[in-house]
Amino acid sequence: MLKEIIYKLRFPALTFGLSFVVLFYFFHTVILSPNSYLFAPGGDGIKNYYTYLFHAQHDTSFWEFNGMNYPYYENIVFTDAHPLLSWVINNLGLADYGIGILNLLMLFAFPFCSVFLYLILRNYKVEVLWSIAAAIAITYMGPQIGRITGHFSLSYMFAIPAMWWILIKCNNAEYPTRWAIISFLYVFAFFFTHPYLGIILAFLSFFFWLMTYISNRESWKSAVGFVTVQVVIPFILFRLLIFSFDTHYGRMDTPGGFYHLHGEWGSVLMPHHGPIHDLLRNFTSYQPHWESWAYVGASTLMFFFIIVGYTIQKRKEIPFKVIFKKELFLFVVAAFLILIFSFCFPFKYSWMKWSADLIGPLKQFRVLGRFAWIFYFVFTVATISTFYQLYKKQGKSMILGLVFILGVSFYFVEAYPHLSKTAETVSTYKNEFKTENLNTELTDVVDYLKKEKYDAFIMLPFTHMSSENMMLLGEEQANYDAFMISYHTGLPMLNSVSSRLSQPESVKFNNFFGPEFCEKLLLRDIPEGHKIALIHNQDFLDVTELKMLYTQEYVHQNEVFSICEFDRETWNTQFYYQEVGEEAMLQREIANSIITSYDTTVWFFYESWDEFPGESMKGKGSFQRTKKGYDLLWESEASELDQTEYTVSYWYNYYVDRADLMSIVELDYNDGTESQWVARTDIKQSTHIVGHWMHVEMNFTIAPNVQKVKLFIIGNGSEEPYVVDELLVRKTNGPNLFSAGKMGKETFTIFNNHWISDRSFPKKDL
Repeated sequence: MLKEIIYKLRFPALTFGLSFVVLFYFFHTVILSPNSYLFAPGGDGIKNYYTYLFHAQHDTSFWEFNGMNYPYYENIVFTDAHPLLSWVINNLGLADYGIGILNLLMLFAFPFCSVFLYLILRNYKVEVLWSIAAAIAITYMGPQIGRITGHFSLSYMFAIPAMWWILIKCNNAEYPTRWAIISFLYVFAFFFTHPYLGIILAFLSFFFWLMTYISNRESWKSAVGFVTVQVVIPFILFRLLIFSFDTHYGRMDTPGGFYHLHGEWGSVLMPHHGPIHDLLRNFTSYQPHWESWAYVGASTLMFFFIIVGYTIQKRKEIPFKVIFKKELFLFVVAAFLILIFSFCFPFKYSWMKWSADLIGPLKQFRVLGRFAWIFYFVFTVATISTFYQLYKKQGKSMILGLVFILGVSFYFVEAYPHLSKTAETVSTYKNEFKTENLNTELTDVVDYLKKEKYDAFIMLPFTHMSSENMMLLGEEQANYDAFMISYHTGLPMLNSVSSRLSQPESVKFNNFFGPEFCEKLLLRDIPEGHKIALIHNQDFLDVTELKMLYTQEYVHQNEVFSICEFDRETWNTQFYYQEVGEEAMLQREIANSIITSYDTTVWFFYESWDEFPGESMKGKGSFQRTKKGYDLLWESEASELDQTEYTVSYWYNYYVDRADLMSIVELDYNDGTESQWVARTDIKQSTHIVGHWMHVEMNFTIAPNVQKVKLFIIGNGSEEPYVVDELLVRKTNGPNLFSAGKMGKETFTIFNNHWISDRSFPKKDL
């Protein structure tokens, strides 16, 4: 029995071994010391290491991640923290080796991918040597190589080939129930590795069984059964578990990117590394978005065109009706349909966008370009398999055999630059999650926070992303420092880098850095007596962050970091709120639709757009457009304005559509100087949000050579609607302007177009 098993496994084992040799050639530095390196020191990579390792080391619940977004925390699925793997190493007590375990899993996915590709090629009657060579070549040209430098949970190269092999087993097994159970567990496990991979595998299953049913209507029972087990149950169960355990409400239903980060023909036909890529750069700068890379390789295309030429020549002799019912052909058609979906076809066209609502929850998966990975594997394997059959049909032609050898060799020629660059990247940065590798200054901060028994900390520059509708973007270095401090202390931070955060929670974080006269409602949710550290790492701070730092007293410093014990009262003082209120009371009149000031001759421009009925913040109308290009909100000749500084502000409704626009002030000049954007702001980073409205404010100066001033909103081309209301232009240093407003039952004092709730600073807190 043992001899029989060894005999069956000899060639898969040889494939694994040879593939490992290639892997070792490129990645030997990491393989020999996997726990010593970080594959990515910034961006998504360092965040994904942190969330995975913090959850394994410090969290006690499978579902709740307690490292970020204090005091609300976050559901683990939305942090890209390898939930299943982090839970396993937590229970095995292996968190100290978590980085090495993850690094090896990502790398060993390559030879395992080769094994499954070998098994698939052998299933389609490709001889052993061809199968081994092709399997290894296809693996190291794979579209997920770049993911090991950031998107770790998407990097498992074997995921799609293994699912393909399981589907083959399901389709041909004498007792398919066993394979149905295996396939369910496999898909479900990947939903808890990364939901994108889970849904990609589910797509492969669904479209294959759909094509199986179309080719043989009598197979409908097995097709429905397998779709239920491999697609419906895993997806519904995953969603139900999230709904049951997710305590964070108000997430975006449809994140940004569905209509933008999709594939195109260049995704599979255009090289992104290698000699052909270098040659093409002399003729075109076109390059598909990296998220959609699924380049099939020049060798695959060469094999394909040889097959097409032969098919045209021998078309009368080829039994197309038989071929069209072959399992491999059904996989090719299924992969092609998924490729078309990865192009966002037909949903990306304005006349078909209504149909996107029919796919419901699938719009949650925004980067459609990743679905092209299925086509990469299926098309390359199918092409090589068919080319081999042609080789056999031609009596094992020496010419075709030589073409295959050259083709396989050229796979490696094209893959080499990408592999070598990736290998260099992943072996550059030491693992500072190991205490002995942590730099001196960070170690000092960690030791101080532990000694003084803090409950949480704030890192400046501050990052809080991403609800996809509002966010605060700090600095990469500050994020890195925050992750290291949080992991080594076990402390939660107010900062957060996650996906699809709760919008009500995100509003409170943005407003935490809002105007001094607005109450910081976030502080109502932080438990009384909790000791919060405010840490600055000497990166550039914006004006509000500087104000926050200036209100605090330093308690500890080293060459890089300054620490304050955060004082809520000095940052969230009622002084400025009372000052505004007292000035408002002195106004002769505060009416719902009239802006007033002490000086009745003061200049200001106010636009409510009441002549355009629709959803409004105040009044009867608003400015309503779709996100295409440049939309002009206001313009004025400089001759109509004094030569001084002005402040322009308005409100954007983020419920109508996400705030993924830029606002621009442009000045035209009369002395031949080119027009300039003198002010611009990213609307989603607003720090004054009231109800469903985000405040946008910019300054500009009218100088003697200015001819005209224009205020624009720049759309992103999605053609989704947006709404703007309550435009005010005033002299920055002129008298304050007041009005009153109401939302629901809540009343507001409107101060220079800022809406301040009259419920702020309740008496019990005074």
